[in-house]
Amino acid sequence: MTTSQGAKRQAPKPEEVHNVTSDTADRLSQFIAEMPKVELHLHVEGSIPPETMFLLARKSGTDPSLRSVDDLRKKLTYTDFAHFIELWTWMTTLLCDEADFEEIAYNALRALSAQNVKHVEATYSPGDYWRQGFSVQAITESLIRGKERAQRDFGIRCQFIIDLIRDHGPERSETYLEEATPYLGKGLVGIGLGGSEQDFPPGPYESLFREARKRGFRLTAHAGEAAGAESIWAAVNTLRVDRVGHCTRAYEDPQLVSMLKETRIPLEVCLTSNVRTGVCESPEAHPVRQFFRQGLMVTVNSDDPTMFNTSITEEYSLLARRLGFTLDDLKQLSSNSIEASFMSDEERVSMKALCDREWAELLRKYF
Repeated sequence: MTTSQGAKRQAPKPEEVHNVTSDTADRLSQFIAEMPKVELHLHVEGSIPPETMFLLARKSGTDPSLRSVDDLRKKLTYTDFAHFIELWTWMTTLLCDEADFEEIAYNALRALSAQNVKHVEATYSPGDYWRQGFSVQAITESLIRGKERAQRDFGIRCQFIIDLIRDHGPERSETYLEEATPYLGKGLVGIGLGGSEQDFPPGPYESLFREARKRGFRLTAHAGEAAGAESIWAAVNTLRVDRVGHCTRAYEDPQLVSMLKETRIPLEVCLTSNVRTGVCESPEAHPVRQFFRQGLMVTVNSDDPTMFNTSITEEYSLLARRLGFTLDDLKQLSSNSIEASFMSDEERVSMKALCDREWAELLRKYF
């Protein structure tokens, strides 16, 4: 299929995509699998490939009932958000020594590289491992070793964002910031605020985020996922974040939507995650299409791909197959991720040129 220069390249209609014998659907799927990608909202621990997680489970001996990777996949089938948190907590107990963090970073990045992900800004949560006695220093250095190995072996770039879990309070987070600061620019690029958004508003973290910015950290925070528009306002006005994680419930406040459009604050949209945790009833009910059509700075991300049984490739595929996004729309989303990244200006220019070249080659190959 060819198109004239500048013409809108339409994604196939849903009925074409659901027809597995459709040549167009096959080419679209292959195109999306091979298209260059950048991911900005990805939790390292939620991205451990099932095979790696199974080996960690066998090594730790925490669950003798797991005899195969299929057993593990069944275990990771949760019933509600509370069950998801229970499984997340169980998963963190599988990491028994510092070297495990190097392995999960390496293998998560290997899996992403297989999807032609070029650059990742991956979040990790050292506060989840206080029971094991791991220090921020030990975890951070191990993750950096893993990402450096992955870059040598697969060419994929990665920078880390340390998650300050809001449930633990600003005092402990101040300690994490101190311990993480020596790694800024050496593999660490930002701080984020995760945890129970609905119970712990971001106000107490205002001074900490201000200090982090002074030190050179880039800033992001989960907002508008478990709590509503007021949480997003606080992330933007109080924490002064560079990006907003999720931002799903911005539609509750038209004034907020207008502000997000005007300021071009990037939104780290995680479609499947929001459906699996019950924030949205279905992909079709998700506001991502509305946000994109309104001109908001939308980026596409997979959040916890292993835990949610998805991938960054599947996220883009969902947009095309079920939400009517065209190939030009997907390219815009991909470009948004580069623009919204915490790369340097020079790195962004280089990354965009690389992705543009690959995109053009894939269009010639498949369409």
